[in-house]
Amino acid sequence: MLAKKGVRRVKRSKNVSSRDVAREVGVSQATVSYVLNNVPGIKIKPETRQAVLEAAKRLNYHPNLIAKSMRLQKSMSIGVVSDKNVSSYWFMKVLEGIKDAVSNKNYSITLCFNKTLDDRNAEHLNYYRSNRIDGIIFAFSSLSDGQIAYMLDNNIPFVVIHSNVKNEMVRVVKTDMTNAMLQAVMHLKEQGFEKIAYLSTGSGDKWDRRYPEYVKAIEGCGMKVHDDLVVRFDAFEEGTEGIFDGFMAKAQVPCAVISDSNNLAFSLLKYAARKGIKVPEQLAVIAIGSSRFADLSYPSLSTVQAPLYEMGYKGAEMLFDIMDGNIINDVVTLEWSFAPRDSSKLNRNAQL
Repeated sequence: MLAKKGVRRVKRSKNVSSRDVAREVGVSQATVSYVLNNVPGIKIKPETRQAVLEAAKRLNYHPNLIAKSMRLQKSMSIGVVSDKNVSSYWFMKVLEGIKDAVSNKNYSITLCFNKTLDDRNAEHLNYYRSNRIDGIIFAFSSLSDGQIAYMLDNNIPFVVIHSNVKNEMVRVVKTDMTNAMLQAVMHLKEQGFEKIAYLSTGSGDKWDRRYPEYVKAIEGCGMKVHDDLVVRFDAFEEGTEGIFDGFMAKAQVPCAVISDSNNLAFSLLKYAARKGIKVPEQLAVIAIGSSRFADLSYPSLSTVQAPLYEMGYKGAEMLFDIMDGNIINDVVTLEWSFAPRDSSKLNRNAQL
């Protein structure tokens, strides 16, 4: 029988244990362990589970991960390696997904750097060999054939998120933007835009996968790619307004633009405001990529966006499956989505 709230209270301290939580609720210590570790296959009454969770929160109880790792011979931590700026929105959203997934297993995250060392002595490998991490997630990270071969040969659990890896033995989380791009182009076509330009920064070009997806979507909607409206900005920060002037002279209004960069799209919106160009009546703008500022710009920016949080969460789930010895798919593909906002939603009552 559960103890009533307030009947028995332990003195709050920094060393609250699962035994204290069990005593507070009036259940066994094993029951507390089953609930807090979310052990599968154990039937716990909903009211008992809720009482344990509330007591743990009330007593400020946190599992001792160090003691647990010693019992299980595990570090209870996952290494995360990335080539991206760790403060970037893309990385942080993926990391948020990883964090939530590992928290469900009472794991923590260890960020690893200097991955560019040789195949055997990179920091994340040294961490794994010294039992400081139990597995590795590579997010937006380039991996050499030598690194992959070493980890496979030594049975090191790892997963790759959003990186081009050709080795069929590697577990990979990939994304597909085909349907989202098709939705974006169809969205513009349905509103009467006959010319859909493509603007690229110096970091992307016609060999980047975003441009072929644009071409595929244009042709899939029965439209034509206008080569003179495919513009690359080699020097994005310098002379941008002059390049926009030249582009608008060729494109003429009304026209629509798909940009391979959020920053480029934001700059185009700013340019349109300075020049008195109406958005989206005269110039509709869609960016490929996710941004925390898409809803905050004026007008708000339509985006074809990656499932960043889901990529991190699914990658962590895959890694736990590998560590648990479960048979899983080698590749998981997640879909991008199209988020139409004010920069491309044409006001039917406005005159072009």
